[in-house]
Amino acid sequence: MSESIIRIQGLTDVGKRRDHNEDRFYVSEIHNYAVLADGMGGRHYGEVAAQMSVDIIRDRFENFFPDSIAGMRNSDQAHCADMIICLLDEWIRDANYQVWHRGQVEEKYREMGTTLAMVYTLPSTVVIGHVGDSRVYHVRDGKLTLATVDHSFVNSQVATGAMTEEEALTSNQKNIITRAIGTHKQVKPDFQVLKMARGDRLVICSDGLSDMVEDEAIAEIAGRDEKGKHILGALVEEANHNGGRDNITVVLVEYD
Repeated sequence: MSESIIRIQGLTDVGKRRDHNEDRFYVSEIHNYAVLADGMGGRHYGEVAAQMSVDIIRDRFENFFPDSIAGMRNSDQAHCADMIICLLDEWIRDANYQVWHRGQVEEKYREMGTTLAMVYTLPSTVVIGHVGDSRVYHVRDGKLTLATVDHSFVNSQVATGAMTEEEALTSNQKNIITRAIGTHKQVKPDFQVLKMARGDRLVICSDGLSDMVEDEAIAEIAGRDEKGKHILGALVEEANHNGGRDNITVVLVEYD
């Protein structure tokens, strides 16, 4: 059986309520990864943290990615995934320190931070790393599965039974993030490894999509037999149709 062709595309939109976009993303089919960051901390600050994080990850892939991993992508995906996790853990922690340090030396950036969600694709496997509440969804045969766990106050309350999922959806505390890039000197990223099959898709998104579009609608749109750019446009359009309260950024990974 021939290998899947992996396609990666992204789209960002300011939304209906904001006058600037604090989301940033970058995708590279050549280097097999995508990264998305949703900045926070006020005008012109969150976007600085998001851009710094994306730029640092991009620099590491383009200048420090080991040739040895590229050489084992097809032959030993399990070992390759373990090595990728080690690399991403180091790079994400470094991005966190650099964002945090800039806030320490420049007072106006003291409160800035960002979420970060990223994937590294292998022929039949994907490595997912994230900090914050930007999400990665796995789409297979029209079924949507959340592959990440939100680092948020309401999610921790649901996990302990202090709040129901229904209460969490309407809570005025739902945007309180418990883990983010740049808010503390150190951070712990979470990682997952998923098996991918031909026809599978990943949706990586900021909360401008996940807060505005129900999972059922995301599953329906992401499962359409359409080109990736049309799916991205439809997801952004749906979020805006439902109010567009925040910036909306979506990355689509397709295993064709």
